[in-house]
Amino acid sequence: MSQTAKASQAAWDVGQMAHRLAEGYYTHLAVIQVAKDPRAVALSPAVESGQLVPVFRIPHKDGTRHEFHFTRHLDQARSNPEMIADLDRVWLVGALLTLGDALGKHKYFDHAPELELVRHLRNGVAHGNIFRIKLEHLAKRPAHNRLALVRSDSKAEFEISPALQNRPVLFDFMGPGDILHLLMSVSLYLIRMGNGDPLRP
Repeated sequence: MSQTAKASQAAWDVGQMAHRLAEGYYTHLAVIQVAKDPRAVALSPAVESGQLVPVFRIPHKDGTRHEFHFTRHLDQARSNPEMIADLDRVWLVGALLTLGDALGKHKYFDHAPELELVRHLRNGVAHGNIFRIKLEHLAKRPAHNRLALVRSDSKAEFEISPALQNRPVLFDFMGPGDILHLLMSVSLYLIRMGNGDPLRP
């Protein structure tokens, strides 16, 4: 079906976003792996005239730029375990917030269990990485990955239940690879919906 004749353009668009977020995590991991290699310092910017160290610049809205010591911060990816853990967590938190907000704009489409699973994960990471489950909502709309199109080799199941209330989300309930599989599953599900294809194989 052509993009101009989608059964649900919104579902297709959010499915494509979920795909980009999953691919982006691969890119993030690849970049971090390269940054951990001591040889990566050879890729640092040259030391400019008037500077003591290589600097990198981040633009401000007003056109000025924020500068930082490039090699010092590159080294953090290799030498600071807390920073390495934060980098993984921040990408996945951002992905869940981005996808959850996009799904929320469309009232979570048909409320498939994997879409509802994203809802609970998104809300948890947005509130201190702690599950805040609305039990009346959960009673009407199950949230799990049992029907998800992509799962681990062991077919690990993740289901939101009242017992998770006030418990940590990442990486206690699901690991990074499990979140990645969920992003892929949501992508495939919504692209099928967008194309008007059967939602379950």
